[in-house]
Amino acid sequence: MKSEGLPEEIKSRLDIVEFISDYVHLKKSGQNLKGLCPFHTEKTPSFMVSPEKQIFHCFGCGTGGDIITFLMKQENLSFGEAVAYLAKKAGISMPAFQSGEGASSEKRTALLRANDEASKYYVNNLKNSSGASAYLKKRGLAGESLEIFSIGFASGDKDSLLKHLKKLGFPESVMKDAGLIAAEGKGYRDWFRGRIMFPICNTRNDVIAFGGRVMDNSQPKYLNTQETAVFKKSDTLYGIHLAKDEIRKKGYALIVEGYLDVIVCHQYGFLNVVAPLVTELTTKHLRKLKLLARQAILVFDSDDAGIAAARRSLAFICENDLHAKVLLLPKGDDPDSFLKKNGSEAFRSALHHTMSAMEFILKTAKGEHTETVHEALGIISSVHDKILADELLGELSDRSGIHEAVLRSELDRFRKKTAPEQFSGKRAAFPVAPPHREEYLLLSALIACPEKAGSILSELNTEDLQNTAIKAIFRKVKTFSGEITPESLLDLAEEKDRTLITGLTLNPGFDPEHVDRNITDCLQTIKRKKDEEKRIQAEEANNAEILNSLLKEKRKRIKGIKE
Repeated sequence: MKSEGLPEEIKSRLDIVEFISDYVHLKKSGQNLKGLCPFHTEKTPSFMVSPEKQIFHCFGCGTGGDIITFLMKQENLSFGEAVAYLAKKAGISMPAFQSGEGASSEKRTALLRANDEASKYYVNNLKNSSGASAYLKKRGLAGESLEIFSIGFASGDKDSLLKHLKKLGFPESVMKDAGLIAAEGKGYRDWFRGRIMFPICNTRNDVIAFGGRVMDNSQPKYLNTQETAVFKKSDTLYGIHLAKDEIRKKGYALIVEGYLDVIVCHQYGFLNVVAPLVTELTTKHLRKLKLLARQAILVFDSDDAGIAAARRSLAFICENDLHAKVLLLPKGDDPDSFLKKNGSEAFRSALHHTMSAMEFILKTAKGEHTETVHEALGIISSVHDKILADELLGELSDRSGIHEAVLRSELDRFRKKTAPEQFSGKRAAFPVAPPHREEYLLLSALIACPEKAGSILSELNTEDLQNTAIKAIFRKVKTFSGEITPESLLDLAEEKDRTLITGLTLNPGFDPEHVDRNITDCLQTIKRKKDEEKRIQAEEANNAEILNSLLKEKRKRIKGIKE
């Protein structure tokens, strides 16, 4: 994948650290920054970002690349889609750029455009609907909230949105694939009718779906867009696009149950709030939150249903190695009603009195004490983070009155029931002792000291290299007329080999103070191995001429070393 013209200009305008920080909580680690990898589950951070080189690399799963690669992998976008989004973010006009990614890219773009136009249409409808506006006012939603969340209204007409989008040039197939219309008889009708509309956005602020709420007692009360190529319920948190910065700043996320809870929390100054679009939290939800913060607070009604939901969610949060707390509101209250009745100070005070995971399990138990303790141990046994598990066990001992040694013994029994989970992904790009280690080190030296490229290439016969990826990179470098940098090497490498560049960039594998000696040793080792291969072939062929020639070269090399 070449990165010329527009992509290169994008990378010069956008800072990779600032961009990735929207997805991953990064901390300073020497000259680089470190965080938990967003591409696989890990307890110890192995994901590195280099502000100097403008690249990232995970030494746990081996994924690496530049800002474009990161966005492609994180949001499952094509190259063209990632470039288009980053160009817009960088303020670069790109009318002539063609993604070249085929029908899949064009389809995603068309669906997002259709959703965006539908959102604008619904917003405009709301302005012209006194009934819908009166309903929202009655529900206590301020004008600013309506604007921030782009709340709109779908009229009761059968196909008003369909006609509107047709005028804008959208084919029915795109509207159907976006979940905006549904088949009816021989034609189509609008999917949403007579509902308050809540656009659902991804972290990049694209409208990917909608939630629609009726204004009376009709059923279903809420109706969501069906899953599409750009929308998966189990992977989406309502409000994440607005909450992500505040979650990172506060260090925790508030998890509520519905659209209105999120919106009203924002209205009262609580911005780190999200809601799942399915009845239960999923691993994908929690992985998104874990990249932003290490703590989650569940906010539920204190009735039986709320407590049961909190217990289920709590176990899952702990299983995903997040510190979990629970805020139980008075019976009959959700964040929406509580804030409207009591105000922001009362809610803030309540947040200072949340229950820890173990406290909640013990206080809300309805069964026998022993049964409850076993439930708590079951939760702890699923925690992969040993430090977090130890903290939970200590707290359980303090609150239950059972000696920690007894609980630890019982916990060991729980853990033996399930085999430990293992990560099966690919490993880091530069293991401790890979085959042909000298070739990795030589490429590493080229990356670290590109000014040495001339001397390396003058001594190196690329055909002597055994690693196919490294051989391909050096072949391209030999014919490359531009400046050798980690960025240009990334561009020269095939997509499957780009992690090799990022891994060696952030972990050279040699002492930079002895780079010249490292280069010489590597070149000699590569030559010696090639000569040995030739010798074996010559002996098998009984070719005395080649054997004598190799012997002369070896003596000459030894003499040169001694001198």
